[in-house]
Amino acid sequence: MIKKLLNRGIETWLNQSRSDEEFRENSFVFVSLTILMLILSFLFYYNTFITSYPVLATIQGVGIISCLAGYYFLKNRRSPRTAGIITVTIMTTISLLFIIGTQNREFALAFCFLTPVIAVFVLGYNLGSFFSLINFAVVAYFCLTEMQNWHSVPFDTISFIHLTIIYFFLFSIAYFYDSGRRRTMHLLKESNLQLKELSTTDVLTRLPNRLKMEELLLNSDEVKWIAMLDVDDFKSVNDNYGHDIGDHVLKIIAKQLAKTIGDDGIVARWGGEEFLIAFYLSDIDAIENKLMELQSKIAAKEFNFERNVTVSCGATPHQRHMHRTAFRRADEALYRAKASGKNCYKLDITTIGMEA
Repeated sequence: MIKKLLNRGIETWLNQSRSDEEFRENSFVFVSLTILMLILSFLFYYNTFITSYPVLATIQGVGIISCLAGYYFLKNRRSPRTAGIITVTIMTTISLLFIIGTQNREFALAFCFLTPVIAVFVLGYNLGSFFSLINFAVVAYFCLTEMQNWHSVPFDTISFIHLTIIYFFLFSIAYFYDSGRRRTMHLLKESNLQLKELSTTDVLTRLPNRLKMEELLLNSDEVKWIAMLDVDDFKSVNDNYGHDIGDHVLKIIAKQLAKTIGDDGIVARWGGEEFLIAFYLSDIDAIENKLMELQSKIAAKEFNFERNVTVSCGATPHQRHMHRTAFRRADEALYRAKASGKNCYKLDITTIGMEA
C-alpha cells in the first residue's frame, strides 16, 4: 500500500505514467534527491540547534538549496541526468568536506562509501565511475597526508547516528533501484507477451495467423484433420462493394468459424480470403457434419448487400511429420470443390504416407 501511494505521488509530481520509458530513471533520481535532502535537513537542524556547528550547517544549507535546483531540473527541464549530477556532486562534496573538516572524528570517513554506490546507480557506470575515482583520489590523498595527525576517537552517539544515516541511505537507494528494476522487468515481460501475441495473431480477424498454425501443426499430435476454406468469389466483393466491406465479411466469417468449431479444433487465417481449420476430431462423419454446418451457417448470414456469401472447403487427414503433404492434399481437395460449383466441400481420405 505504501509503495503504491509513493509511486502514485511520484507519478503526480513528475506528471508521468509508470508505463513511460523515462519514469524509472526520473523516479530513481527523485527518490535519491529526496533522501539526500531529508538527511541534509536533519544534519542542518542538528548542527544549527543542537551542536551549534555553523560551518557544517552552512555547507548543509547550501546542499539543501542545491537539492532544490536538482528538483527544478528534474521536473521543469525534464533533465534527470543534470539532476543526477547535482545529487552526486552534493553528496560527494559534502562528504569530502565533512571528512576533511572533522579529520575522521565522529566516524566521518565512512561517508566516502556513499559516492561509488550512488554515483553508479544514478549516473550509470561511465560517469558514475568518474565521480567514484575522483572521490577515492581525494580521500586517499587526505588519508595518506593527514593520517598521522588523527587522534583516536571513541565510537559515540553521533558516530552511531552517522553510521545509521549511511546504512539506511544505501539501503533505501538499493531498495528503490531494485524495485524499479523489477518493475521494468515486469513491463518488459508484458511487452514481450504482447509482441508474441501480435506476431501470431491476425490483425483483422483476431484469429491465429499462419505462423501460429504452422507451429501448432508441426509440434502437436492432437490435430487429426485439416481443412482449407476459401470464400467464394471474394474478389468480386472487394471490387463491387469496396475493401471495407470485404474486411467486414472476413471478420464475420472468422467469428462464425471460431464459434462453430469451438473446442473441436483451431481456426486460423491462412492468408487473404483463405482460412485453415485444424480439427482434433478423427471421425470422418463428425468432420463432414462440421463442414456442412459451417457452410450452411455462413450461407445464411446477412452481410448487408445483395448477394449471399458462401465458402468452399477441402479436407484431409493430418500427421505432423508429413504436414506439407496434408496441406497440398487439402488444397487440391479445395480446388475440386471450387471446380464442382463452389459452396461445397471435398475430402481427400488417402492415408498420409501411402503416396509414392
